[in-house]
Amino acid sequence: MDQLLQTSQRRKLKRVGLLVGLALIAAAVLTIARSGSIASQAWQHLSHASPILFAALLGCIALITLCTTLSMLILTNRTRPPIRVEFREMLALICASTLGNFIPLQPGLIGRIAFHHQVHGIAVPYSVLIAIQSTALTGFAALWIGAGLAITHATQLSWIAAILSPMLLVPFLRNPTAREFAAAFFIRIFETCVWALRIHISFHLIGQDIDASAALALACIANAANTIPFVGNGLGIREWSVGFLAPLIAGVPLVDALAAELVGRIAEIIFFIPAGLAAWPMLHKRLRVHRTLQSGEVIDSVSLL
Repeated sequence: MDQLLQTSQRRKLKRVGLLVGLALIAAAVLTIARSGSIASQAWQHLSHASPILFAALLGCIALITLCTTLSMLILTNRTRPPIRVEFREMLALICASTLGNFIPLQPGLIGRIAFHHQVHGIAVPYSVLIAIQSTALTGFAALWIGAGLAITHATQLSWIAAILSPMLLVPFLRNPTAREFAAAFFIRIFETCVWALRIHISFHLIGQDIDASAALALACIANAANTIPFVGNGLGIREWSVGFLAPLIAGVPLVDALAAELVGRIAEIIFFIPAGLAAWPMLHKRLRVHRTLQSGEVIDSVSLL
């Protein structure tokens, strides 16, 4: 499995994914630039927006990161025998790997798996399984809320019912494993709601107000795009997915939707550059201390002989 994760084929796929993502971002920027008056109107709204809105957008990204950390922590600490990864360590790993996914040739997910293997002794196949479970829960949460929104729309119920619908699972959570997965799933549901707020703010910043149900539906689309393999953080895929579907879901033109998503992407990069850079020294120190302790244990064992 170690060899599988380090193959040149995987590295090539990540490079191709990055190039595709950058090409899609460039195409989005070009589309907005060619729109003329629409682009100038969006920029005018953006330049006159309240700083509080920008702070709220960054706050949403921070809260989404905390939700991702908690969900991963629950899945990781399910190991048998139990391994207790600290919250701040997992938060640092999430921040560092997310930033790594924006940078060519950086390991991202693979780096996180390697760290857990070296520091906590978590087998690589198990770490891969955790990553798959996390991605599956994200996709399942998006699918669940998306289906809930379709049902509430057809039955003329409030969109709030779609958010509360996961509570229907509670009677079936009769064993610890089910409860652990449910806890991670409920966090992903909440995370999707925060994504909806993030999208609502991004659209408001460029002068397009959308209602809560439309923002929630677009959040499901954005989260689904984030699960696409070999394209770090859904780069480009997310912008165009939301852009193409925003006219149908929210009545917002493609160009405006692309602009709103690019605003969200820029805020994401602004957040993760300092967060990721701050995380790397802490993780490096943790890894160095672990290796030092291991070396000490080896020396002690030899001296006993």
